[in-house]
Amino acid sequence: MNKLLKVTLIAIIVFFVNSPLVAIAQSESQITLLAGGDVEWSRMAKESLFHRDIIRYNLDFASKKEEARYPFQKIKPVLENADIAFVNLETPLSDTAKKKGAFLAPTAFATGLKWAEIDVVSTANNHALDAGVAGLKDTLTSLSRVGLPAVGSGDNLAAARLPYIFEKNGIRLGFLAYTMSENSGDSSYAKPNRAGVMPTDLTLIRQDIQKLRSKVDYIILSFHWGLNDSEKPPFWVRNLARKSIDSGADIILGHHPHFPQGIEIYKNKPIIYCSGNFIFGHNHPYWTDNFLAKFIFTPSQIKSIEILPIAGKNQDLAQPFLLTGKRSKNILEDVQNKSLALKTKMQIVGDIGIINPVTAAMPKNQIDDLIYDLMLPKPLWQLLLALSAVGIVLILIIRFGLSRLFRKRRRFARR
Repeated sequence: MNKLLKVTLIAIIVFFVNSPLVAIAQSESQITLLAGGDVEWSRMAKESLFHRDIIRYNLDFASKKEEARYPFQKIKPVLENADIAFVNLETPLSDTAKKKGAFLAPTAFATGLKWAEIDVVSTANNHALDAGVAGLKDTLTSLSRVGLPAVGSGDNLAAARLPYIFEKNGIRLGFLAYTMSENSGDSSYAKPNRAGVMPTDLTLIRQDIQKLRSKVDYIILSFHWGLNDSEKPPFWVRNLARKSIDSGADIILGHHPHFPQGIEIYKNKPIIYCSGNFIFGHNHPYWTDNFLAKFIFTPSQIKSIEILPIAGKNQDLAQPFLLTGKRSKNILEDVQNKSLALKTKMQIVGDIGIINPVTAAMPKNQIDDLIYDLMLPKPLWQLLLALSAVGIVLILIIRFGLSRLFRKRRRFARR
């Protein structure tokens, strides 16, 4: 009787393991990644000729713990609902390093990031060494102390190149991070025997992708790139994104311009050129609302991308929250139009933008890229206008000077 029971149980198990119901359940396993833009909490941005319009927040806190948690109070439920959350940490964290650049936040801020259930950060950006190498090392130490992984910087080149691998439900994500610029110059980039950040060196990027490829299902690259206060990616940014995907990357997460930009689907792979800001300890009157990008993965594909509008105007940038109604519609339509310019379709359903990586890409060719590039980003137009104005002034000065010189020569000749 016992033998018959065992045989029956084995037969039942074999039937269900091989049944279509189990196959469907397995195929539906998925995880979610929530990606945000720049996070900075120094609240003491350095004033300069170019930043006289900074809006500062008059905030008082009873403790460092309260201050560290404050920016995330309203957005934490969104972050903790994702399987993994990623942001770009735009400031060094140190209590002792000397401030050399614009940003420097206390190490206690690391506890706020962890409390908000942010799971991994990029430290490859132009402000990473605003407190020098000592500040960078303190940043990495404070993050490690609270169990928060960082990618894109390290005590040397080998450490800065290390990926972070996340696994859940049998799906593995690999994260790498790089920056196109660093305010301290080339001396801030990591070397074999020097601490620093990872540069956007395509040779290194390709090597890192190749090394990581067999270890994960999806490779996610974080790029700090582009032009400050620009609403569209320039050609060199798009070129790097596409070459990275050609080299094996699956998702590109961009930040630095401080403005939401369009999204491009290239070879069924999403490029988030810039999601705008996420959290800042100060603001500018011209900065706008922003968005979070939510990726839904299955073992075989990126199932969909959801664009979640978040508040970013004025003091809202110090404590963002999900947008609804008119503000949500405005930011979604803005991203939708910018994405259409990149030949990518995004649907708007209520207060969410939805992109299907398989069907969102529209036919395009080199002429489309040329037309897009001819519509220069605002900072480039401003630069060209400034250079033109300087050129005109120089021409007038030279002409005036030459004219006076010739007049003097004529007078001298008459004598």
